[in-house]
Amino acid sequence: MILLTFNIAFPDYKILNHKNISETELIKSIEDKAETILLLLELHEFKATFFVDISIVDKLQNLIKKIAFERHEIALYNVNSTPEEIEKTKLNLEQFLEKPIRGMRQKYHQISYPKIKEMDFTYLSNIEESKLNFLWRKLTSKTEIHIENDLTIVPESQSPYSQLPFNDYVFQVTPMKYYESMFLESLGRNEYVMIYVNTWQFYDAKELPFDLPFYKKINTGRKFEDRLEQLFQFIDENEIAVSRMKDYLF
Repeated sequence: MILLTFNIAFPDYKILNHKNISETELIKSIEDKAETILLLLELHEFKATFFVDISIVDKLQNLIKKIAFERHEIALYNVNSTPEEIEKTKLNLEQFLEKPIRGMRQKYHQISYPKIKEMDFTYLSNIEESKLNFLWRKLTSKTEIHIENDLTIVPESQSPYSQLPFNDYVFQVTPMKYYESMFLESLGRNEYVMIYVNTWQFYDAKELPFDLPFYKKINTGRKFEDRLEQLFQFIDENEIAVSRMKDYLF
């Protein structure tokens, strides 16, 4: 089983002011990248989970409504929000969609598990910062789904053979044949592999409105889109099941 997830968020780098991009233009460009993902998912009839940055949920209501209408799961992504902001956004979004928001994603460990449970989330997707040193490190926490404080914790998946995590940057730069082998080997040993990528990875290097480090500009834009399409074809050819997070967990 593949748990297919996407982050709709700005990267943790400053916006390039010299490009004179307004907030409206920035939001519109993020929506366009998400539309590309939705089209690919529709072509392959996959359902996925979209983790939306809490700070821009209010500005993405049309996109969120479309994602939910196409029966993908909406969850929240805590980049740098307070518990009060998270709780308010969750309640407003549930009223807007008329359905519960079950999941949240954050980088270790911004908000405590008891506090997240208090906000009535049922699962938490923990991810680590994907830096250039990923080649020399293992993930720092468990890699299996487990329960803590009555909260289902879904950590990053990691290949038991290469020891590489299935994170956004590994997908961006790893040769596809090697990445596909990692997938098959991992699925042969584990019940699931959770992967995630970001909408900003669909920007071409020349159009990036963010000041990214050089190593994160590799294979962005159309090259990244082609990689995702190749992965989707690989999933189809190998008849691997794809699931939204909430369907697999509950």
